Amino acid sequence: MKYLILIDSDGTLRHSDGTISDRTKRVIQRLKEQGHIVVICTARPRYHTLQISEQVGIDDFLISSNGTEIYNNLTDEIIWASYIDTNSCKQIYEICKKENIRLMFVIDDKEYATKFTRNNKQILLNDFNFNKVINGNVKQIMIIDSCKEKIMNLKRKLSDDSLLNIIDSSDEFGDEIWFSIVSGNSSKGLALCKLSNYLEIPNKNTIAIGNDMNDVSMLKCAGISVAVGNAIPEILDNATVITKSNDLDGVAVFLETLL
Repeated sequence: MKYLILIDSDGTLRHSDGTISDRTKRVIQRLKEQGHIVVICTARPRYHTLQISEQVGIDDFLISSNGTEIYNNLTDEIIWASYIDTNSCKQIYEICKKENIRLMFVIDDKEYATKFTRNNKQILLNDFNFNKVINGNVKQIMIIDSCKEKIMNLKRKLSDDSLLNIIDSSDEFGDEIWFSIVSGNSSKGLALCKLSNYLEIPNKNTIAIGNDMNDVSMLKCAGISVAVGNAIPEILDNATVITKSNDLDGVAVFLETLL
């Protein structure tokens, strides 16, 4: 029996310090050798998803940007993707510019950010290149800044837009707060269904492992749903299996049962 196994990254696969244990790497490699397909499914952009995938040796399929893109890294092919309405992108950009809120557009394998950039995969976004940028395909928008009241007001306003899905957000206690936007019909759960159909793997043979709110949809869609012990209550309520926490190698503990 071949399984399609989708694993969230932050707070699930990785320890709280960002590391992945050798135990977890070994069991994933053994599953791959047995013919199972293991895929990292994360909110992170494609380039970061690839970095995590390469650490555990499963860099063929990637699901990135909160399920808005399924990418075949071996053939350099986008298998499926969902994009945000162009007018919505323009409206959000104008609001953030007026309110001096930092935002990022995720397009292909790049992030276009206003105000400043933080790595070489990010490109500064401004009025001069905006129209060219949004003529591409915007998979995800991240609103991130320290002006908390403005961000919370914007989040409430955008929550009423049926074309958008606010799929992921931070708490309100850090120096910066953020939330992520995808198109209204996007989710990790939909990506799981699209990839299982593409690979012709029946739903009963799909497994999803997660910890946070943006993982709920894929747990609901999977044949077997697994929550790590540190998961939020909504994930625990939607799981058929509860394993140990991410810091206690909960992913490896569960995956070893498949061997």
